[in-house]
Parts: sequence; structure tokens; C-alpha cells
Amino acid sequence: MARQAYGRNKPQKRVLRRSGKPPIVHCMMIPAGEETLMLPTSVMKEVVDYQPPAPTDSAPPWLLGQIEWESRQVPVFSFPALINGTEVGEIPSRSKIIILKSLVEAGRVPFIGLLMDDLPRPVEVTEKDIQGTGDDKKSLGVFSRIRFEEEDAIVPDMDRLAHLVTHATFGALPITQLDE
Repeated sequence: MARQAYGRNKPQKRVLRRSGKPPIVHCMMIPAGEETLMLPTSVMKEVVDYQPPAPTDSAPPWLLGQIEWESRQVPVFSFPALINGTEVGEIPSRSKIIILKSLVEAGRVPFIGLLMDDLPRPVEVTEKDIQGTGDDKKSLGVFSRIRFEEEDAIVPDMDRLAHLVTHATFGALPITQLDE
């Protein structure tokens, strides 16, 4: 009997999901002003109490400045102010900062801080649980607007946000500045 060549004519193994169920993504619903953001827990590092960030020179209004976290400077921004082109306004007393992985390969800003109004809420999401609602505004930093469990939310474009925060922190681009 002839031997089979390694890797040839072997039956392919099918990878099945547990119990035939769709994959579950662990996310957090993050209250940010009038918006609620949905982010996978895989991009989150830590939630810290709000501390006033040290201002950054020539920063757009949505960039609050930088805080020190784990011996590094982390830029902190307001998502609602960014997408709506407004000032940050008064910061509620229960505010927190959530430290997020930057997702940009450049080591200059490995983490970014997102201002949030209160503690995030954990949720488990499957593809069938979310419904796209569209983004008529084509807002900067928005990947998608969705509805989850009767609540409207925004899935941020983390790659774009990391680039915007990096450029605003180290030299603003024209697109990050508001015309008055």
C-alpha cells in the first residue's frame, strides 16, 4: 500500500461553533454625553476616576489634554464634542476616563483616554442582536450607528479616532480644527 503524501487528500476538519450558536462578542456600553458608545472589551485597558487633563497647546476643543497613566502620558478626548463639533461643556461629577488601546501601529500614542459620564455597562452581543440605523451625518470617528436592545448606540471607528487624537496632540490637522 502506498503512503499518502503529507497534507494531501486528508479530510478537512470543520470548525464548528459551540452548539452551533453565533459567536458572542463581549462589549461595554459607554455613556458619553448624549451618546452611548459600544466597544468590545478587547480594546479596553482600565477605567479611572476623572482627573483634569493637562491642556495641550493648540488643541481642538474636543481634546481635553493629557493625563498620566501607568507612567505615560495619555491624551483624553470627548467623543460627543468631536462628532458634533462642539465644546466639551461641564464635566459631570461622576465622570470617568476609560483607557483604550490605540490600535495604531505607531508607538507615539499606544493608549487614548475617552471621557465618559459614568461607569460602562457590560453586554454580550451577537450579530443578530444589532441593527444598523445608518449615519446620515457621516460623522468623523463613527464606524456605525446601531440599535441594541432598544437603545441607539455608536460603534466608534477606533483606527480613525487614534489618528485624530495623535494628530491633535502632536500637531493638529486642518480636519481636526473647527471653523468659527
